[in-house]
Amino acid sequence: MFRADHRRLAITAATPGKAPQDGELENLRRQESALILLNLAILAGIILVHALLMPALGHPSRLFFLVLSARFLMQTVELIVLNGLRFPASGRFLLVYSRLSVWLNMAFAFLISVMGALSGLEDSHYVVLMVVPIVAAAFRFSLVGVGVVAVAAGILTELEVWLYFGWNPPASVSEYFEAANVAVFYLVAALVVWYLVQHLRREQARLVASLEELGRTRDRLVEKEKLAAVGRLAGAMAHEIRNPVAMIVSSLSLARKGEIARFEKEGMCDIVITEAERLEKLTTEFLEYARVRPPEIRQTGLETTVGYVGGLAKAKAEDGGIKIRTAAPEGAVSSFDPYQVHQALLNLALNALEATPAGGAVTVGAEGSPDGGARFFVENGAGPIPEEIAANIFEPFYSTKDKGTGLGLSIARSIAKAHGGSLVLAANQPGRVRFDLYIPAPEPQRRNDAENSGR
Repeated sequence: MFRADHRRLAITAATPGKAPQDGELENLRRQESALILLNLAILAGIILVHALLMPALGHPSRLFFLVLSARFLMQTVELIVLNGLRFPASGRFLLVYSRLSVWLNMAFAFLISVMGALSGLEDSHYVVLMVVPIVAAAFRFSLVGVGVVAVAAGILTELEVWLYFGWNPPASVSEYFEAANVAVFYLVAALVVWYLVQHLRREQARLVASLEELGRTRDRLVEKEKLAAVGRLAGAMAHEIRNPVAMIVSSLSLARKGEIARFEKEGMCDIVITEAERLEKLTTEFLEYARVRPPEIRQTGLETTVGYVGGLAKAKAEDGGIKIRTAAPEGAVSSFDPYQVHQALLNLALNALEATPAGGAVTVGAEGSPDGGARFFVENGAGPIPEEIAANIFEPFYSTKDKGTGLGLSIARSIAKAHGGSLVLAANQPGRVRFDLYIPAPEPQRRNDAENSGR
């Protein structure tokens, strides 16, 4: 009769070593906490009223205040335990707990009412504490169970009046009538709350179903996008490979003909070697893009990192009559894979050098970020990059250079993502183009920094 809905209270088995995350656990915790807080507020109100208006209300026994205070302490401990307890991965505990809390609250409400009657307090109205178990029953029990709880509360209310007049005759018909009205109120309130709870649960179920369908739709869209991306990547790869292969095949075909001169055959061989090297570079860079290895994180100086990249790019900068500058805070360090960051920054620096005219300058720099990470940047005085090009520069195999593979920026962005960071075109305006490579601090370090800042 008082069987709770197992489907609502059941808990799925938790992952070993991980706290249960079932939503019903949190719902129960919040509901029970709210009911306990309501009960505590009523108890505190009763204690305060008696303390302030004791001459007018009468003097209850010390046992009355002892029981009231003991119940207040019990509810406080229950609230603390409830919010710190890791529930077992079984619905049985929740069922037992929910039943006991309803009947225990009802029994206490009746006990405190009877003790008030024993103290001679005719209009103590301690039965107001019955409201809490009735509301709890509306959340925990079926319609029949809620009705039984409300009827039981009404019977106990009438019983309390009967006991009072048994100890303090003569009986008053109006008090019995008032108790009957309270019992009817209990029943109506229980049914109304139960109906509202059921309505909320139906709406919640519809919302959950909608969210699940939305999740399935999102997964389908992501899968389609992945397939589309694979198709685009395969098409771009095939396009890039086709030209060198075609040149190699045509050169070898011509070289096989006996009527061409020796120096022409040597020229054909040079073409074959050049295109083969181009294929090797293409496949190497593609593998670097497709299979970025996990970063080997270690503490590295920002000034050392940008200085190393600036040194690598210096020879090419001098050949083009371009100045290469470095800028980083002295002594600043951060955690990242220095080899991968060198590779990403060098790709950005070489692109910047190719876009900068003679007499210009390229700056490779770094600065710390508030979360303990690092923000690297490469900036040049050329630009801006046309909008139609800027929208596609991070796409694999997209290149405006004759001999470019279009993978440099894609590889740099993959390295940033492998670190949990990002690579963006931070500035694109006349006389200033800047790429920002953000590398966040590792998760444990971010947690420690947050804890230290909170102290």
